[in-house]
Amino acid sequence: MGDAEIVRRVFFSLVSAMCIVFIAGILIGPRNKQKWFKLRDMSKGFWFFNRRGILGETLRFGWPKTQEGFKAAGAMIAMIALTTYIIFLI
Repeated sequence: MGDAEIVRRVFFSLVSAMCIVFIAGILIGPRNKQKWFKLRDMSKGFWFFNRRGILGETLRFGWPKTQEGFKAAGAMIAMIALTTYIIFLI
């Protein structure tokens, strides 16, 4: 396996991880994300570089604070690990 092949597989792994997190963010929804995860308080220092669009808010989860949050985070980590394993196996 050459260097270009490894770079291609790492790129596909990153893209698949972003897709998994994006789909999980849509399925969980903003209300459950707010209940299950602790988001950073933006009132302390709102800056131009801290702004996020629609895609950024969907991808932002924060730290799990409930049992459901830990289950969702664990499921996402397991799916990312599985897809990365499959990508490097093929």
